[in-house]
Amino acid sequence: RALPGGCSRIFARQRCDRDPGVCSSNNNNSGSGSSGREAQLSSDMATVSPQKPGCNLTIESTTAGQLRVRVNGVFHDVKCKDPLMSLAEYLRTILQHCGTKLMCGEGGCGCCVVVVEYDDPLRPEKRIESINSCLCPIGSLLSLKNHNVTTIEALGSVKKGLHPIQQRLADSNGSQCGYCSPGFVMQMYGLLKNDANPSLQEVEDNFDGNVCRCTGYRPILDAMKSFVKDSSNWQKGFFVDIEDIKPCSKTMKLCKRGHLKIDGRCTGAAMNTAGLLFSSKEIKWYQPGSLTDLYLLLREHCEEAVKLVHGDTAKGVFKKDGPYKVFIDVKGIPDLYVVTMEPSGLKVSSNVSLNSLIDYLRQYSAQSPSYNVIASHLLKIANSPVRNAGGWAGNLMMRWKHREFVSDVFVVFEAAGARVTVSDVSDVNTYNLVDFLNVNMQGKFLLCVEIPKLTKGESMRSYKVMPRNQNAHTYVSAAFRAKIIVSNKKQLVQSISMVYTGINKDFIHAAATEKFLGGKDLISNDTLQGALAILDKELVPDDADPLLASAAYRKILAQGLFYKFYLSLLSDDIISPRNRSARYSLERPVSTGNQTYSSKPEEYPLTKPMPKLSARLQTSGEAQYIDDLPLLPNELFTAFVLSTEGNATLTDINSTAAMTMPGAVAVLTAEDIPGSNTFMPPPNVVEEIFSSGPILYAGQPVAMCVADSQEHALQMVEKVVVTYQDQKPPIVSLDDAIKQKSFHPSPGPWIQVGDAVSAVSNSPCKVDGEIRAGEQYHFYMETQICRCVPTEDGLNIQASSQWLTLLQEAVADAVGIQAKNINVTVKRLGGAYGGKATRANLVACAAAVAATVLHRPVRCKMDLSTNMKAIGKRHGYAVKYKVGFNKDGTLNGIIITYYCNSGSSPNDNEVEESLIFSDNAYKCENWQLIPVALKTNRAPHTWCRAPGSKPNIFVIETVLEHVAKFLSMDPIIVKQKNLYAQGDRTPMGFVLPYCSIRNLYASQLTKVDVAGRMETIKKFNADNLWKKKGLAVVPLKYCMYWSWGCYLCTVSVFASDGSVIISHGGIESGQGLNTKVAQVCAYMLGIPMDTVFIKPTTTDSSPNSAATGGSITSELNCMGVQICCEILKQRMKPVKDKLPPSTSWKDLVAACYQAKVNLTAQDWVWPDPRPEGAPQYNSYGVAVAEAEVDVLTGENQITQVDILFDCGESMNPDVDVGQVEGAFIMGMGYWLMEKMVYDPKTGAVLNAGTWEYKPPFSKCIPVSFNIELLKDAPNPMGVLRSKACGEPPQCMSCVTLFAVKRAIEAARKDTGQDTYFPLHGPATVDVVQTSCLVDYKNFTI
Repeated sequence: RALPGGCSRIFARQRCDRDPGVCSSNNNNSGSGSSGREAQLSSDMATVSPQKPGCNLTIESTTAGQLRVRVNGVFHDVKCKDPLMSLAEYLRTILQHCGTKLMCGEGGCGCCVVVVEYDDPLRPEKRIESINSCLCPIGSLLSLKNHNVTTIEALGSVKKGLHPIQQRLADSNGSQCGYCSPGFVMQMYGLLKNDANPSLQEVEDNFDGNVCRCTGYRPILDAMKSFVKDSSNWQKGFFVDIEDIKPCSKTMKLCKRGHLKIDGRCTGAAMNTAGLLFSSKEIKWYQPGSLTDLYLLLREHCEEAVKLVHGDTAKGVFKKDGPYKVFIDVKGIPDLYVVTMEPSGLKVSSNVSLNSLIDYLRQYSAQSPSYNVIASHLLKIANSPVRNAGGWAGNLMMRWKHREFVSDVFVVFEAAGARVTVSDVSDVNTYNLVDFLNVNMQGKFLLCVEIPKLTKGESMRSYKVMPRNQNAHTYVSAAFRAKIIVSNKKQLVQSISMVYTGINKDFIHAAATEKFLGGKDLISNDTLQGALAILDKELVPDDADPLLASAAYRKILAQGLFYKFYLSLLSDDIISPRNRSARYSLERPVSTGNQTYSSKPEEYPLTKPMPKLSARLQTSGEAQYIDDLPLLPNELFTAFVLSTEGNATLTDINSTAAMTMPGAVAVLTAEDIPGSNTFMPPPNVVEEIFSSGPILYAGQPVAMCVADSQEHALQMVEKVVVTYQDQKPPIVSLDDAIKQKSFHPSPGPWIQVGDAVSAVSNSPCKVDGEIRAGEQYHFYMETQICRCVPTEDGLNIQASSQWLTLLQEAVADAVGIQAKNINVTVKRLGGAYGGKATRANLVACAAAVAATVLHRPVRCKMDLSTNMKAIGKRHGYAVKYKVGFNKDGTLNGIIITYYCNSGSSPNDNEVEESLIFSDNAYKCENWQLIPVALKTNRAPHTWCRAPGSKPNIFVIETVLEHVAKFLSMDPIIVKQKNLYAQGDRTPMGFVLPYCSIRNLYASQLTKVDVAGRMETIKKFNADNLWKKKGLAVVPLKYCMYWSWGCYLCTVSVFASDGSVIISHGGIESGQGLNTKVAQVCAYMLGIPMDTVFIKPTTTDSSPNSAATGGSITSELNCMGVQICCEILKQRMKPVKDKLPPSTSWKDLVAACYQAKVNLTAQDWVWPDPRPEGAPQYNSYGVAVAEAEVDVLTGENQITQVDILFDCGESMNPDVDVGQVEGAFIMGMGYWLMEKMVYDPKTGAVLNAGTWEYKPPFSKCIPVSFNIELLKDAPNPMGVLRSKACGEPPQCMSCVTLFAVKRAIEAARKDTGQDTYFPLHGPATVDVVQTSCLVDYKNFTI
């Protein structure tokens, strides 16, 4: 949506609801890539003005003298910088402080967090706040008196010593790919700067704005909880005095400067605070120091587009805000920070941030119980860094400007009876919130709000139901306030306020229901049902926006929230015991976890639990990723132009306007490609770098803008005009593809074992059904990126790729030169999960084309929105099955047809290859497995962690669940009856020689007391009508094939000191590959770990290597290094035998060198296939999950997960446990949260950003998360007796969905609907609730 941003106060022309520049409802927010929190809540302020072309600031004049910002204690003059430049961009590009990462640009991922300290505007103390630097304009820092920005670089470094936060995060194995680590460190630093002794709950609450895709969060939380001094449950250690308080040399007031030892004077007040700081042809930037100055500026610019700036967080939601001519930074106005407790209520000025407001509400909570209610509700808005910067007033102005904006501030303020004061140069008026929405704000701004106290007999409650329990905007929020009079044993409603958001843009009060309830007795069921019936008529939810949950869900949810409030007004003795649970929302305790494993000290460093080698570099922010590379002379930046149509023909690309933009260099199209226009080399199907005409999906690259900066390239994209012809309805859904028989060529033959058709037909029992598994965005924190540098003989490429050989080949074809002239290097990836195996070729080929054509270095980086639109996701499935079985639940025959959505290209098809996982751990004599690859107008889908195996295992688990329901048996028992035994043959034709699943399954059921817990759950469900619990068990057999992997490994020993370097063909992406390789080398050669160093992977040192993926890369490269070490030991043996036994390694190496021994060994690892198509080995595991569901809302939490996983003899238990946890949580997100949404008309991705796409956060993980690596289970078929662990555990994550399903079944049983139903993935909150079959007519007292 092209919607201007949120404002805390506004000076505007008259708002027109239908002005396309004001409230366009064309749902184009997918293009703006919205943010992930309800309140990009900004304390920004905006005028209403028509959309105008973007501008680039060229400073013509500024105030006299310097304009300085202070970063890590050092002053920097920003006099000639664009005040709108984000702090993140300034830190990274100008100051080269690249420890601060950048990913979403929306305040939704947390990797850009920094800490800002400045003088409190009203008190002689410092304010210390963590903020999202991607949302903070540098101009906005200038009004913060004596400010200092602290980045990760100031805390510590590997060479100078790490800060305790950095050290503990590394030691806890809380950093895998490392891209998110600086953000977590800085967020914790901000907490400790404000409270050196936080509670466990405060620590856990602190990370509501930080995403980690790798670790599963548990080790991160453990590291941070170690700073809780008063807890015996967490590790003790060295506690730093975070608050090293010293008097300021200038003001002699206390300055909380921590350990930074900042030199130099305080900044003092910014110069000319009332004046003009920046001026150009395009914009003016002011910094008033008083209300009078503000009034005068508003009057002076009454005819211009004015934006008042405070937090500026709204642009995370409404990215196409503006343009504005005048910016007025109001943070330097002390009067706008005043908060007073008046006799009538709490009066809060408009510069007060949300987090500050929460603190004030808690401070004065004794004055009114409603203040705690409001504070708790506000804590659910956005995340801590956004709430630090954004304010209540900006949130209200977002609602004023955009009626569809779901403002939680508006809901709780309106329900509380708050009144806002609007001011201009000549007048001051006060309004209730509803009337405020219709105020003409021209020349006016929000001055303050007064939140009244509750009167005697009044009660207030509020509710917010979200797709995720942290950092998400609401499905429906509601707040209720009622005054009750007790008379003659009746509880009479004297007054009631019922306020909602999320129903439709105009629905605020349930006025008719409020009127009905006046004077009614709450104790009567007739009152309850009468109110619900009227509310049912009043609630008319919008149902046109595909991004919204269904109208049916939002309607029953709104009724359920009213029911919760209604019962909260009554005492326990009035409410039926089974109904009492309706009153309460799910409460999440502080999470815990246990990790159980064994190691062999006699084999150390092999089997030793230790952090990744690069963990300390990552937690200190020193680990370098591609976008952290220093700029080269004349380096250029790019941005893709994407198609907006999903099935059409490209006719013209007009770049005239784009080339007039500042910094523009070129707009490249298919005609500019010197070689082949495909990023997938033969024999793959062609996938064009830039479309030459055919448009296969919305989001397909059609051109690329090249400029002197990333921002300029993105601005160019907005000016490129693309025209189409022959537009046709795209095939978007699986159902459309099946109906139209839109298939890719057959991916492979059916699998036929026995006679499945007859077996099913002749079985005494049979069922059939359909189950679906959706798509999943990889959500690697480092988006697709590549840098290409022309050299005298070709190109040097720094790539974020899992498959260098394929990328090298693709680039060579695209630019028309030989592979020998393409040198590709990868040091580390900021996450990948399969998404950078083939898809990384697109950015590499595009960058190579630009570098070749323009003869300059080119950096090609996708912003998050582009990445989510142009790059495919995990394949989606619709699966149909028939199964025949006996009355005891044993299987006779299974027929399954897998409809797999491959998108517009079959290149990364997985459906046929993944049939090897179709049986999971279950024996059946007769199988018919049919793979079908669907062709749709979507970005070609690609491999994603556990590709194919995860949905396939979910399918067979669903089949067993269906069988159990048909027989009225416990699924746990039915699964146990059908488990493989040693010596059984699988449908793939191979025998299971080391099958332990039966023993593992039985052992785990006993160990975690499944039977006892099931009895407890049964009683809980009988006692509670509106809260339900469920427990599920999923076993695992995972086939591990080695024969597709090939890698060149080289081990070289330096004669001078005996140190060792290793190069191999794998890519370090956070999985601990390099660490395990170093452990194997050190173990094999008997040398210390610090003697070994792993070099970056290159096509020079490891040519022709296969992709890193499939969980086998660590194993095979460890095998290659093991063999290299054996070779070296054999070469060195004759020399060693002649030396004394006490000879050191260094001296042995020197002697070997003198004896002309070759101290470099290589091994080309490429295992042969095993007989009968058997895997190298199978991994086994069992997962048990318990869930609790709020039936009225669909909210749910996984209260406990216990995983037993056979990892063989783990090379590094720390790393392997981290892989198990991270894989499981990523899978849990897939099954319960992450939903891709497409425009049904164009196929465009609608949720291309953190505002709508919701991966798991730290409070989404199981409350109790317990991992056990099977002890005493050496793998005779593995490398040094180990097994892989990167992907198999993810396949057990569907146990969380089945646990939720058990709870839903209990709810349905209460309604009389105790029959089988499919629960498709993802089972989001709205799906869970509607599956419970809630009917308001069943609401009783």
